[in-house]
Amino acid sequence: MRRQIATLVMLLLAGLMMSCASVGKGAKATVTECPERMFWRIDGTDRKGNPSTVYVQGSFHLGDGKMYPLADAVVKAWENADRLVAEVSGDDFVALQSDIMEEMAESYKRAGGRKITDGLSTTQRNTLVSFLDKDVMEQLAQFEPWITTYSISAALYMGSGLSTEYGLDSVLLAAASEAGRKVEGLDTLQTQMDILTYGSYDDQMDMLRDLLDELKDPSEEIADAKAMYDSYLKDDRASFAKLFQEDMEDDEDKHQFYENYYKMVITDRNKDWAKDIAGYLREGGTTFIFAGAGHWVGNDSVFAQLRKIGVIE
Repeated sequence: MRRQIATLVMLLLAGLMMSCASVGKGAKATVTECPERMFWRIDGTDRKGNPSTVYVQGSFHLGDGKMYPLADAVVKAWENADRLVAEVSGDDFVALQSDIMEEMAESYKRAGGRKITDGLSTTQRNTLVSFLDKDVMEQLAQFEPWITTYSISAALYMGSGLSTEYGLDSVLLAAASEAGRKVEGLDTLQTQMDILTYGSYDDQMDMLRDLLDELKDPSEEIADAKAMYDSYLKDDRASFAKLFQEDMEDDEDKHQFYENYYKMVITDRNKDWAKDIAGYLREGGTTFIFAGAGHWVGNDSVFAQLRKIGVIE
């Protein structure tokens, strides 16, 4: 899961309106689980007592042609929304690449002459070479381990047939840009960078070693990725939530720091996003949010956080 979470944002093309059953009015907002893939509708009232709506499209940050076309109801909701919201804003998405390059330069300095290959076993180094060209590996070895971890992840998912090009966030951000529509962000750019660069050098080495150990048989990891993607495509929300949770628990069994990592990546962000949604409902109009599907399912989802703070029934 950490590989999927940190693949960084950007995907879909969406809309809904008529397909979700109408929901009753009350002091609290109500949530409808719509029949379209990973799609929800929140109905509430703004500060003036007028109806306000938030559509939520759970996204998958990688994909292929099977993800499209999007359902007509999703496209309609996208087209008619007053406000578009992604994990990061459209402006921050544009700035992300240059920020990562700057962060890499700082990463080289922070590594202070250490080489990640010195902290790997022979088997782990051989696994690394199987994913990255040897010359590339030697170059990346001089940076902090997070860069190599995500380079391997990218190579792994390319091998699975999925790509960020078809990721829902990327597609929707591109569509918004082409249409000249502003996209607000649930996260700041710094939040995204903190996820990428999480942990001390030693923590990052542990994460890299864990990944390399898992990849002794890449077919198993690819199968896990495809299983999660298939559950997403089938809109099997229960299976998706189960796979998502199991992936986190597997990591947390290995090292204590994973608990803090997932708190930052999932729990803390879900709490912040719930507060943002409460604000969108108060401001009124129609908001269309597209963000990682893992944040909207399970016992600790954004919807669970909205219930805890009394925004939804």
